[in-house]
Amino acid sequence: MPLPSRESIDHTPGRSQQWANVDADISDWTSDIVERLGQLDSTVGVYLHGSLAMGGFYRPKSDLDLLVVTDSPLTDDDRSALATDIVGLFDRRPIVGGVELSVMRREVAEAFRHPAPYEFHFGEEWADTLRRGEPGPHGTDPDLAAHCTVVRSRGLALSGPAPTEIFGEVPRSAYLDAVLDDLRWILDGGIVESPFYGVLNICRSALVLLDNPGPPPSKDEGAQWALEQLPAEHRTVIADALSCYRSAAQINPAHRRHHGHRWDEQPLLALADWARTTLPTATNLPPRS
Repeated sequence: MPLPSRESIDHTPGRSQQWANVDADISDWTSDIVERLGQLDSTVGVYLHGSLAMGGFYRPKSDLDLLVVTDSPLTDDDRSALATDIVGLFDRRPIVGGVELSVMRREVAEAFRHPAPYEFHFGEEWADTLRRGEPGPHGTDPDLAAHCTVVRSRGLALSGPAPTEIFGEVPRSAYLDAVLDDLRWILDGGIVESPFYGVLNICRSALVLLDNPGPPPSKDEGAQWALEQLPAEHRTVIADALSCYRSAAQINPAHRRHHGHRWDEQPLLALADWARTTLPTATNLPPRS
């Protein structure tokens, strides 16, 4: 995919970015990752989803989210070499956030089954494991239902055919299960561990479960809806979370979850209680396995 024209880009600090107007260093880094993924013999395409596809990418906070589709399973040698190279690309990232990517077979993407199996996965939490040469994650991932839903409806092909030519419909029940899986972590204490992420994902989950049968919303869209629809007592902490998410302030990785903000736990836990008692099927969620 050609790089976006630099002349058309707004360089205002803290602006919301999408692929068409992303900063040049992020675009170049992404292109390097796509090139490496294309070196797999069986790669069909590389697909962008998440905030950079939906126009809600904020440089100090956001991750790069990719799905890779292959025609055949990866070999152990493929996984080992890919792990080494992706860790190297992760280590020279131009942002505080990282890259989250999963490799899945075309037959799974076309005829989705839940939870979906994957061939390879990389996320920041696996970097040290892979750096030591240890095996990465393997098996199935319920979150792929959400990722595939987003990439089919709002994603972009960075290489290969259009998303709708590769990704089949994901059953609504599978997508909702993925939403609830993430919500379970937030209600189990994740909202205190990662406050603005937890708050914004409660908002997005509430929009999906209460008022949105259409395409998956972004964190921005969920928060904007929640500021108008949720009880007034929760709107201050939602506004704080959205402000942190959109802030242009540069932060170090250690402060990324809190944005260096001193969060009062009481409104966070109150919002979690509201979600637990109000959102359909969120009541009495079992712990996330």
